[in-house]
Amino acid sequence: MRGVTGKNAAKAEALRSWAAEQGRRVHVLELDVTDQASVEKAVSQAVALGGIDVLINNAGVGTWGIDKAFSVEQAQQIFDINVFGVMRINHAVLPHFRSSGKGLVIYISSGLGRIVFPFMGIYGASKFAVEGYAESAHYELSPLGIQSVIVEPSAYGTTFLSNSMFPQRDISAEYGQTTEIFKAFGGAFEERAKAGGLGDPSEVVAALVEEVERNGERPLRRPVGRDVEQGVTAINATCQGIQDYLAGAFGFKAR
Repeated sequence: MRGVTGKNAAKAEALRSWAAEQGRRVHVLELDVTDQASVEKAVSQAVALGGIDVLINNAGVGTWGIDKAFSVEQAQQIFDINVFGVMRINHAVLPHFRSSGKGLVIYISSGLGRIVFPFMGIYGASKFAVEGYAESAHYELSPLGIQSVIVEPSAYGTTFLSNSMFPQRDISAEYGQTTEIFKAFGGAFEERAKAGGLGDPSEVVAALVEEVERNGERPLRRPVGRDVEQGVTAINATCQGIQDYLAGAFGFKAR
């Protein structure tokens, strides 16, 4: 995590305390996915502690607001974390997986990596990018014994929105009708959250544990959460059929 001895010191200590109580070994390492030197240092430290078997690309930040109000620089910041951060980590870890002939890469994507909502467009675009990057990497890595899983969570009752990036400009007067739709959308989201309709985020943790512990071949994509499981599963199945056909037409297997 970032700020192990700073802003997140209490969280780091809570993890260590939990590990001690459970009789487990947990090492909390400083890591900022937007900093190449930080990535390389953390991966080297993890390897020195005993190696890496599983990589979970979990760092990410959302967006909330009318997309036109975000600056290009803000969009670049989102992609630097959500997309290029994944690439930096993969590039640092994959040589260790290749040398051992095995490994598991898990990507925390989103239902919004397969479907589209308004007012979260930059975030959604970054997750669509992660989906494409992860599937392409899957084709290249699977012959080397390295498996990939793309986890696609629904909306959950976390601090996602409060920690999201908001627009730098107020364009509500310029986009009157759109602003009203945004208010209604936000209100419905808030009401659903208050009513407990966003689900328990421990479902995602359970899915991660299951995939890590799974023996044999894993699914490439795994939707999690009642809001996305049926619809995103249907999209995945349709896309996979088309993907398999096109992959075969160009001479390689999609799985």
